[in-house]
Amino acid sequence: MAGMRLFDALPSPNAKRVRVLARELNQPLERVAVDLRSNEPSYREQNPMGKVPTLVDDDGFVLWESGAILAYLATQHASELLPRDPRAHADVLRYMFFAATHIQPWMSTLGQERLVKPARGLTGNPVLIAHAEAELARFFPVLEQAVSGRAYLCESYSIADIFVGCGLEGAERRGVELSQYGALYAWRARLNARPAWAD
Repeated sequence: MAGMRLFDALPSPNAKRVRVLARELNQPLERVAVDLRSNEPSYREQNPMGKVPTLVDDDGFVLWESGAILAYLATQHASELLPRDPRAHADVLRYMFFAATHIQPWMSTLGQERLVKPARGLTGNPVLIAHAEAELARFFPVLEQAVSGRAYLCESYSIADIFVGCGLEGAERRGVELSQYGALYAWRARLNARPAWAD
């Protein structure tokens, strides 16, 4: 029977989330590189958005959306990276949902306007950039407060740290100086020092 496969692309922070967790769990993955520019119809049969990551388990079960994949793998391994205690479990999910709703969309906007468009010879939209920066300025202090005085977002290292942390790795390339948030900047450095985070 085939092993677990991960369809991914190295530049994707969403795909990196799964690679990090798999290493934390010592879960072998067969990585299948996806060319995100090809718009390959056969890949869309697995992931209707044509994005990464997509996980295919050894029995053919297909799962996309990085947060869902993290929860699936952590549950499958009965890992404390997704606690079983209902309140601790909800706390982990809280920060994942928070980041997916209030951080990632604006980071994606900055990536599109400051990185993707210039690479295509286009000019980023200053109105969109300013709005994204204003929204992040509202929400980064929430994360700053969460990691002030403790090592991780929740009581212990969890898939919330993986989910949020991978999404912030490219902050400076997008024009966001995370160093202005001292606790958050130190938290990201702690995550990057873990062996599982090295690609």
